Amino acid sequence: MKRIPWFEIILIIVILSVHTYAAFSDAHNFPNRWYTRDDAYYYYKVAQNISEGNGSTFDGINPANGYHPLWMLLCIPIFALARSDLILPLRILLIVMALLNAGTAILIYRMTARIFHKPIAMLAASYWAFSSFVFVSVTQFGLETGLATFSVALLLERMQVFELNWRKQSPTLKQIALLAVFALLAQFSRLDLVFLAMLTGAWIVFRKTPLRYFLPADILILTAVVFTSFAARLGLPEYYQYTRSGIIMAALSLAATLLALYFFGAYQNSSTQSLQKTAVSVGLAVTAGYSISGVTMILLTAAGILPGFPRSALLLGWFASLLLVYAVRLAAKVIHTSKNQTDDIHPLALLKDNWKIWLSEGAVYYGVTGGALGLYMLWSKLTFGIWSPVSGQIKRWWGSLPGKVYGGSPRSIAAMLGLEAGTDFNAWEPLTSVIKAWSQDIKIWPGRVGNDERFIIVFILVVILFGAILFINRKKTVRAMASLGLAPLLAGSGLQVLTYTGLGYSAVKEWYWASQMIFIVLLAGLLLDQLLLPFWSRFAALRPVLVISAGVISISMAWNFFGTIQNLMPYGKSSPDQPYMDVLALLEENTEPGALIGMTGGGNVGYYITDRTIVNMDGLINSASYFEALKSGQAGAYLAEMGMDYIFANPELLEGLPYKGQFTDYYQQTESAFGKKQIMPFNPVPEN
Repeated sequence: MKRIPWFEIILIIVILSVHTYAAFSDAHNFPNRWYTRDDAYYYYKVAQNISEGNGSTFDGINPANGYHPLWMLLCIPIFALARSDLILPLRILLIVMALLNAGTAILIYRMTARIFHKPIAMLAASYWAFSSFVFVSVTQFGLETGLATFSVALLLERMQVFELNWRKQSPTLKQIALLAVFALLAQFSRLDLVFLAMLTGAWIVFRKTPLRYFLPADILILTAVVFTSFAARLGLPEYYQYTRSGIIMAALSLAATLLALYFFGAYQNSSTQSLQKTAVSVGLAVTAGYSISGVTMILLTAAGILPGFPRSALLLGWFASLLLVYAVRLAAKVIHTSKNQTDDIHPLALLKDNWKIWLSEGAVYYGVTGGALGLYMLWSKLTFGIWSPVSGQIKRWWGSLPGKVYGGSPRSIAAMLGLEAGTDFNAWEPLTSVIKAWSQDIKIWPGRVGNDERFIIVFILVVILFGAILFINRKKTVRAMASLGLAPLLAGSGLQVLTYTGLGYSAVKEWYWASQMIFIVLLAGLLLDQLLLPFWSRFAALRPVLVISAGVISISMAWNFFGTIQNLMPYGKSSPDQPYMDVLALLEENTEPGALIGMTGGGNVGYYITDRTIVNMDGLINSASYFEALKSGQAGAYLAEMGMDYIFANPELLEGLPYKGQFTDYYQQTESAFGKKQIMPFNPVPEN
């Protein structure tokens, strides 16, 4: 009986029961209460077209690749059913999302139960399964986030098993390849998880050396420092006119500084080195790395290859990198308890002793992950004419435009780091919202301290507090960080954020941050476990009480979650004859069957509308050639050549960025309106 995983079984039953209740509710609930985001329907309509033999296209005309591949593969067989019933695939998908959510919760429970006390593992899994924040961000919208979080959790759980075994028996190349396959699943569930996949490889290959801990931290620090120092000197959003310089500087800084850190001995065990020796090795390495990269940048600018960059950013970046890279070594010295003298082997000797195994394991791991990514990019280029999803290219273009096109690019350093609560650039939710609330509630601030400064002060204090809690049991903290893979998870999550903020993306969404949510849950579990440790070890009689208390809290969370689902997905509240969306009746009354209708967005309308075709005008799920036409101001002519019949959009929106009035001469405003949107006949020959 003790071997039966009762908690896991009950958790799965409850999750599936609640979601099954929702899956059989009124059909009208699905477009209006559950699947309410256009982005989800981009997948559904393309998947339907693929299943019907029309190819990877949203409108049946333009080839489109604006999606993450693994979620699309999962959607194709489900939405093959849409040809006979539009709601049935949505009901099935809801159950699939529930299974993914249950799987993620179980994986979190198993990972945390291996190293934390049982009540903490129960609470971590229950939070994931039943919290409103996770439900909205991961499950409700029917996007790839559910698959991404499951894939990340699966990768971490497999890494944990690997971590528990590799010291007992050397892993085979087959085991390395299998881990690479799990990383590949995460990578293709969301392509921006490639950073987690790549850093996981370093974590595995360099497992016997301090490199595995320091390398992810250094990569994140050096990249973040370059982007933020450029932004600090140029200002935001002015920095985004120089992103090319920032990217090249980041690449040069990483290449030069990481090599210098290795050969100057900064990747040895800090606990066996004096503070002075560590400071000298870090100082020499960072200075050498920035000198090489800085001189190279100046030469590239003088040759006219780069448009220029702020020279003072080099000094600022050097100082910040020096401080933060050393701080990581100092923290490692404080928290780490190992005195393994083998970690003090000279860098050249370490390289000589290990290069063969590093090369063979690295070739296997990155051959799988990098090779598959390269094949995907090649296929995308040959099939769609672009190396990566066009949606990402468009959002970066939006971010480079003046103003706040579809939200615009970051406007503060906090936003660039994903720490701006209440905005699109809030990657570390719910932690950031809690810190923001604390910074606003505390009443001791002087009158001149602004909200941003309050947030930064409280954030620093919270980091210090977390560090103090982790210091309660240093040995367990180190063990947990290694077992859960927190170093590559944090670094990979941070680099994913910088991909969007450092390169100036616009219209980022809350469901992007899959790995960050997993990281925060695991970190919270570690902190709570440390706080529970004194009570658990000293008061054995309290242990059953604590387990029961965790069970009661879990039941309460599940009950509240069921109440939320009941309110969200009611029964018998809508008529079977009621249109799925009010806008559908308006469009079908004012356009003829077979009409081609252009919309900005239009994912949900494109899926539900009858006998008409919706063409996506913002380009997120359109072709690479349409994107080029949009950038060159020729999108109106592009639509005319397609045979566009109507545009359904807000005319004011089409006059501003990013469209800049390039459709104005092709449409006629009318009285048929839905809110600010009008149904406007499209003239294939412009009036002017």
